[in-house]
Amino acid sequence: MTEQTRKATITGRRKLIAAAGLAAPMFFIRNAWAAGKSIYVGTYTGVQGEYIRRQVVPKFQSDYDCKVFQTENVTLGNIGILRTQKANPNYSVMMMDDVGVPIAKNEGLIVPLPKDKIPNLAKVFPNFIYNDGYAAAFAISTVAPWYNTTIAKPVESFADLWSERFRGRFMLVTPKQTQTVQLLAVAASMVTGKPILEAQYELDKGWSKMAELKPNVQTIYDNVGNAILQVSQGQADVAGPDFSKSIIPYVAKGAPLALSRPAEGSFAGVNTITLVKGSPEPDLGATFIDRILSPAVQKGMAEYATAAPSVSGIELDAKTAAIVPYPESRMREMKLYVLDWNHINPQRSAILDKYNQVFGS
Repeated sequence: MTEQTRKATITGRRKLIAAAGLAAPMFFIRNAWAAGKSIYVGTYTGVQGEYIRRQVVPKFQSDYDCKVFQTENVTLGNIGILRTQKANPNYSVMMMDDVGVPIAKNEGLIVPLPKDKIPNLAKVFPNFIYNDGYAAAFAISTVAPWYNTTIAKPVESFADLWSERFRGRFMLVTPKQTQTVQLLAVAASMVTGKPILEAQYELDKGWSKMAELKPNVQTIYDNVGNAILQVSQGQADVAGPDFSKSIIPYVAKGAPLALSRPAEGSFAGVNTITLVKGSPEPDLGATFIDRILSPAVQKGMAEYATAAPSVSGIELDAKTAAIVPYPESRMREMKLYVLDWNHINPQRSAILDKYNQVFGS
């Protein structure tokens, strides 16, 4: 090798190294701020929590060289955690139903979502931004009774739950969850003769009808997975009301179950994501929220948990598209009701006490 060739080779290598040095740090610098950090994230239980644990968290940790500690709970449980930790939060991100957002906001447990740090927030349908930007929906399910298809006829109306054929064969979801308030609104509608969205303002009138349901209630369940097993095995005929995201994935695996479509319509089960006030890692928390709202995660979670995305422009597979209320206009076509939680929330404690009186005695 001549001296001139050797110098040219060295120069070429230096240029290559320099180019690599310029290219590689671009990714490193973009995410280096998160390296070594950790966040606590409160998600839902069931298939949705499973999807986040298996499909979202590992890649997010790899992309940002950080650690995500995930816990799974229900809305009131997650709000309870925020209340306990209000003075010194461990969590950065918390998921809760739309019913929980005004509670968390009014108690100073969450902060407005920072638009500049959550670019995908711009893709969320406007109707699914809650309480002046304090929360964004990331999944929308239907809420209705569900039943064993091998031993029970379809539940064509909510009124069927009161029929003699379900005496001692109905598993009622725990009053700790939102769905029982929705069932109380149905009972109030049956008593008053008013549409559900009007009857929700007269919930007290529904208690006499709820008391009539007691002979049909076999048990009250807290864990939907256990309830699904029991109903699938024929220990009960009907259960709920509950989220489609909790039931449909088991149907897809062959469980002899079906989610009913009552003639009156069903309820919208809206899952939201929030940023915790005083969180130890607000920027990383906002980045995690952005990942949940990203098109790839929205599509994957929708098809895994059979719940509608909250962002525009998602192309779902045919099987999922036939079931979920997406796009937004389909919610209206499927008659999915959303209750006035600002009106109902102040009554939640009294409603819970009354449920325990009616079904616990």
